[in-house]
Amino acid sequence: MEKRSNDLYMELTQSGLLIFKGDLNYRKLVADLNWPASTPFVTSLQGFGPGPLVSLRALKADVVTRLREGQADEMQTRDSQWMINGNLAVMSFADKH
Repeated sequence: MEKRSNDLYMELTQSGLLIFKGDLNYRKLVADLNWPASTPFVTSLQGFGPGPLVSLRALKADVVTRLREGQADEMQTRDSQWMINGNLAVMSFADKH
């Protein structure tokens, strides 16, 4: 984004906290890639970091990061549809980097 829309990116750097809401916005932040579930959220942002940001989303697609090791497997044994049925939500935070 910094290269595609530098003016907007620079404006975002002035924010105290960027808030992203929704499954689609989360998937855009993490490039809709199939990250290992324990990948740190900041890693999945691939350098996007105009300021501190938080993402709030209900799980409606099979993309997730920042879970503790083994948590995805644990959830899978409880509910095979946990990543897509919208019953669970995550909040992910990344400080400015």
